Amino acid sequence: MSVRWTARSAGAAAWCCACLLAFPAALRAEAGAATGAAANPAAALVQLLDYLAVDYPGAVQAGRVVNPTEYEEMREFAQRAASTAAALPAGEPATRLQADAATLRSLIQQRADVAALRSLIQRMRGELIANYRIAVVPRTAPDLARGAKLFQENCAGCHGASGHGDGAAAASLDPKPTDFHDAERWRQRSLYGLYSTLSNGVAGTAMPSFGQLDEAQRWDLAFLAGSFGAPPAAPGEPPAWARLTEMVTATPAEIEAAHGAEGLQAMASFRRDPSRLAGASPVERARRDLLASRTAYAAGDAEGAYALALSGYLEGFELAEAPLDAVDPDLRHRAEKALLEHRAALQDRAPAEQVEQRLRAALELVDRSAERLAAGRLTGSAAFSASFIILVREGLEALLVIAALMAFLVKTGQRRGLPYLHAGWLGALALGGLLWWVSLRFVHVSGAARELTEGIGALFAAAVMFGLGFWMHNRSNSIEWQRYINQNLDRILGRGSLWGVAGLSFIAVFRECFEIVLFYQALWAQTDDLGRAMTFSGIGAASVVLVVIGALILKYSTRLPLRQFFAATGVFLFVLAVVFAGKGIVALQEAGQLPVMPVPGPRIDLLGIYPNTLSLALQAAMIVLGAVLLWRSRTGAE
Repeated sequence: MSVRWTARSAGAAAWCCACLLAFPAALRAEAGAATGAAANPAAALVQLLDYLAVDYPGAVQAGRVVNPTEYEEMREFAQRAASTAAALPAGEPATRLQADAATLRSLIQQRADVAALRSLIQRMRGELIANYRIAVVPRTAPDLARGAKLFQENCAGCHGASGHGDGAAAASLDPKPTDFHDAERWRQRSLYGLYSTLSNGVAGTAMPSFGQLDEAQRWDLAFLAGSFGAPPAAPGEPPAWARLTEMVTATPAEIEAAHGAEGLQAMASFRRDPSRLAGASPVERARRDLLASRTAYAAGDAEGAYALALSGYLEGFELAEAPLDAVDPDLRHRAEKALLEHRAALQDRAPAEQVEQRLRAALELVDRSAERLAAGRLTGSAAFSASFIILVREGLEALLVIAALMAFLVKTGQRRGLPYLHAGWLGALALGGLLWWVSLRFVHVSGAARELTEGIGALFAAAVMFGLGFWMHNRSNSIEWQRYINQNLDRILGRGSLWGVAGLSFIAVFRECFEIVLFYQALWAQTDDLGRAMTFSGIGAASVVLVVIGALILKYSTRLPLRQFFAATGVFLFVLAVVFAGKGIVALQEAGQLPVMPVPGPRIDLLGIYPNTLSLALQAAMIVLGAVLLWRSRTGAE
């Protein structure tokens, strides 16, 4: 439930948002004991370092103390930082940070230059983020419009409607609420620092933890506050060096020091429109969710950690697989395997050390994947290759089923079934397009829902093809086959059964349809104008290949004698059923509906062979059952 602040909030209670950027003079040594600090001293230390970096210039300038009260508070903050560093889990990073905290105290005691202090703080912040379980970036792109609404409900009473620090309650506050438009303070405050203040509050003051707001809402507010003072920014794509973690955890001044005027422009653009970077890269989404899963697991929430890791794959890395296949397929396979092993460790409630080891392996490969994708932009040739691979890989399975069914109807003289067959796959294409349009405008179709649909569809198709394949192969061994055709085929392929053909045609295509659309959507976001033109070229080339394959199947399958045709088609459908069964189980595992049970072995996507116990067990059972049924049919025929 949100808290509304008005002029009647004057006094101590009106502090709640006035403290957000300019409450340094009111802070006491207890600031490090803010909510959540005990659970994660590394996060509390990051918050303290942020206060010191922003507020030290107000206490010391050119080696002189200009504000004795604030200087004493800086000394107290430094002492608290040292105490918090001492509470870090034992290890090499903690030892380094404890030494750095002692150096920090010494610099403040010596009234050192602000540049030296901020350089040390920047290094300590990087060390903390790299080595401890701190979720430092939003999992979804912040919504500034929603943040503006939250600001009016929670902060405008102190900071004013436009964030200039002139709210109705401002006159009663000491110090005065921050003017978020102050350019120098904007340069020295990170977005994570703002988020941390909103999340933890400040003990000893009236600034509470905003626990009534969820994580996304707190990020919305942090980004809004961080955007107020941003200078005008020219439109354009984020530069190749821009990474979400750096843009959220570094201050604009640090980005400018590293990347010059371009860096400052990039930071201003990012804060005014976070979706330009926060929502741009599927690989970045995977990384964010993996880091969030680490935090959840450390807090004892194994189920939440697994859900986050699963989301990072389904909503992130999976959508980058086709573009990555075009530039480094081996890396794609290794990264996918590492992500699976990490999810398996979470699901098995493995020891924290094992989970951390697998997480680091996955993160390393995800980061390498981001680098190979050239900061989210593919060359024209890579876009063509990715587009071609997507359509051929995802469309080939559906084509084989449709072509086999079409050849069956033509070979047996049941051409009246062809309109039903075509109605099925055309309907699947139409519905897939409609669902894509609806998802873009009204609802978000999650990766889990996509995989669930694909998994159920694949298993249903596998069951139908298994039965149909066995039936056709069994008929090929019958001496009375021709008489059976003449007497029974019309009844078997009656109107009801023809609708069944339409249903199988629909399922075979629809299970691929929406996934293809999402892959192309991700590919589109990672290409420039030339790459997008080459994407359409890839679609055209893949379509030609699929048409040629379909035509060859029809041409040569209808030339076979009837008995050989049914035997070959029966075997073909049985093989496809086994392939679809493996893919269906894996899709349900990726949707989080079945446990992940990896085993050593190769992964062969084309054959539906995956190194996990459930899919291999189902495929083995189908092969055994098929062999038993075939043996019994032959024994009965004899």
